[in-house]
Amino acid sequence: MSSRRHEHARGYGDPRLHLTAGASRSYFTRTVKMAKRVKVSDLHTRGPETQVLRALHELLPRFRITEERPRQPVAWDRTLVIQSGRTVRRLLVEWKSVGEPRYLAQAITVLKLGTGQSPRNYPLVAAPYIGPEGQRLCREAGVGYVDLTGNAFLRFDGVLIDRRSSERPPRAKARLRRLFSPKSSRVARILLDQPNQEWTLARLASEASISVRTVHLAINALEEKDFVDKRRGAIRLAKPGPLLDLWAENYRFDQHRRQTFYSFVRSPRELAEKLAAEATGQRALLGLTLHSGAALVAPVVRYTDVHAYFAGDVERLAKALDLRPVETGGGVHLLTPHDEGILYGIQTIKGLPVVCNPQLYLDLVHYPARGREQADELRRQKLGY
Repeated sequence: MSSRRHEHARGYGDPRLHLTAGASRSYFTRTVKMAKRVKVSDLHTRGPETQVLRALHELLPRFRITEERPRQPVAWDRTLVIQSGRTVRRLLVEWKSVGEPRYLAQAITVLKLGTGQSPRNYPLVAAPYIGPEGQRLCREAGVGYVDLTGNAFLRFDGVLIDRRSSERPPRAKARLRRLFSPKSSRVARILLDQPNQEWTLARLASEASISVRTVHLAINALEEKDFVDKRRGAIRLAKPGPLLDLWAENYRFDQHRRQTFYSFVRSPRELAEKLAAEATGQRALLGLTLHSGAALVAPVVRYTDVHAYFAGDVERLAKALDLRPVETGGGVHLLTPHDEGILYGIQTIKGLPVVCNPQLYLDLVHYPARGREQADELRRQKLGY
């Protein structure tokens, strides 16, 4: 059989998923759109090793799976022998109670030592949940994985199983909320804005105007995902691109309060200048964003509306510039940031204030009016990661 299909299902257990066997090679195929998934709540009622074994039986129904007792102590948790016809493999299984990249990297190191002992050994890491970053890490290392929400990747002897679940267990969602909460996200924004800088906890706390404890918790969360390196007290961003991608995936532009106005000034450039001048007069921070900001940084899309974060008296500013509040059809959109950290790293371009490039990217990437196109160009020209 020459074609291989990748499975993008949400769980295990559908009897219509099968392996078709040839003389000595087996290929995984997809015959359904949806599969049953193992409930995360089952973690509290069944042991994790039992659940992993059950998942493997459901993934490999044509294989006989038995446990092999090693004659001497080994570094990994379990050795499973799988057999179908002439195909025999040993799965070296390492279980991690937390499936973040930091811990997966430890498991990969252990498993790689074991697979080097025999070409018939195949490394497999298992965890309650393995997110996209951890999945990428395992694939790049040539290590299979299985989690208890439906994600799985196995590749050996012609067998190819590739399942991806959109389900995130509550604990994983809570971790992301903490990482990108208003105060903690200040740390990520600073690191992304200055990706080559080395920091200490105290310097980051001072730069972000938050407590050292908040910085410590944020850095620990970033380290778990393998986004930062910590050596002798120095903190450095290791993977800015994946961090930005994860944040963009979980970012919501509508979390900021927006007020829309009509202006008699027809030129977007002139309007932006008036907004900036009035904000300066109020001694309040203002930062252009979306296309009105991107047009100054990496112009691609022509724009007519002006969007700006403003940390001042909106009513006073609107009155000074004769802005008329409207529900729709206005060309001026003033955003009250949900946290002052949004206005970190304001850059002045051609005399106008623009939010820092990471924030600009976050605002643009899901904006419906050609936002992705502009975000991609900004990333290519200015971010470089």
